[in-house]
Amino acid sequence: MSATVALRENNLQAKASLLGPAKNRIVAPGPARRVPGGSGAGSSVPRLLMLPPTETGPVIDPRDCELSRSLVEDVTLTLCRSRLYDVVAPFTAQQLLEREAGEHSISFDYIVRISLVARDTPLPFSLLRIDIGDARSGQSIHQGEMELRTGNLIGLHQGLSSVVVDRICGQIAREELYRFRRTGAASAYVHYLLAMRRGDRADLPSLLLAQKSLARSIQLAPDFVPALSELARTKTLEWLERGSADRALLREATHLAERGHRYDPLDSSSLREIGHAALYQHDLASALEHFDAALELAPNHADLLVDQADVLTHMSRHVEAETLITRALALNPLAPDDYYWIGGAVSFFRERYQEAIDRLTAMRSPGLALRLLAASAAMNGDLEEARRYRDQVLERDPSFTVAKWASLYPEPNRTDTAHYLQALRMAGFS
Repeated sequence: MSATVALRENNLQAKASLLGPAKNRIVAPGPARRVPGGSGAGSSVPRLLMLPPTETGPVIDPRDCELSRSLVEDVTLTLCRSRLYDVVAPFTAQQLLEREAGEHSISFDYIVRISLVARDTPLPFSLLRIDIGDARSGQSIHQGEMELRTGNLIGLHQGLSSVVVDRICGQIAREELYRFRRTGAASAYVHYLLAMRRGDRADLPSLLLAQKSLARSIQLAPDFVPALSELARTKTLEWLERGSADRALLREATHLAERGHRYDPLDSSSLREIGHAALYQHDLASALEHFDAALELAPNHADLLVDQADVLTHMSRHVEAETLITRALALNPLAPDDYYWIGGAVSFFRERYQEAIDRLTAMRSPGLALRLLAASAAMNGDLEEARRYRDQVLERDPSFTVAKWASLYPEPNRTDTAHYLQALRMAGFS
């Protein structure tokens, strides 16, 4: 029998019991734990309790039960690896579910309950119910259902796990930001969230604001690897934005990413940022090595595929780079700007100029890609459009020259470099 999965969800703000029946109810007092030296409410990261799945209803297919248990285990491990939260260990979660209310008092901020409910219909199926509660307010902040029809569900396991993780992370992030807007109290996690929102725009003012939030996050939680990696990334982007010959920002990015890697050697984002800094320090072999290592830890991470495509483009391996870009866009079809930027570069060096323009104009904030847009338009024969993009570049960076660009960026292949420099001159750059 074929398997179908349907997702139905509601965001509820009504008061709700955190743990359902009284005999299984858990007392959950206490705010988020503090980090020494922190100030304000909740200066660390949210603490999350994820309960093992429960099963209700007259008849539930044993395969659905097995899938739900495995799914919750995978989701718990994924949340543990993310380092965005403190996650109560599964053994303790199981003990809490089995004991009477009040017998133990465990401090946590959010609780996730997943239950499997049988539905008696002509085609029997189970509902996987997901309820996320805020232990501090006693409210249910999210309730959703995933419909499981008995069949080839194992093949859908990874997709189901990703959906559940995304829902949990998204709802907790929204709740934390809402709490911050209401109270003004920001934890390390909230500072990280604020930085991630500002970092969506790779202009210099946004990058500097993001850095301020990330620095505060790291001050409150020095071993918060996501913040260390993201701060490293903003330093590399700042260097690109400034177009400076001084590589101090790249060395700082390397230091931050290496610090994150020491805290968590299995974190792919730290390796990724070491690779980014190496790329712009002209160490292409080291960049590729670190991107490869990151991809081994997260083989289906679309962002890492784009990073590999970037370094392969600098190494003039454009056909391989196009394969990676195509795969990354298939995995992440509503992609961020850097996918289109790097994809546009691949198209440009393959002399597919209209394709390059189409990719680059899909960016929400072209910013640094305006130079490549000008070059692509010039090579495509539209000199008027090329000069319009050139003027936008010079508005952002009046000191930009072709010689300055040539001195800053990797030059592994003289033919590719000459191709790009010729296009910039055709666009009207001096």
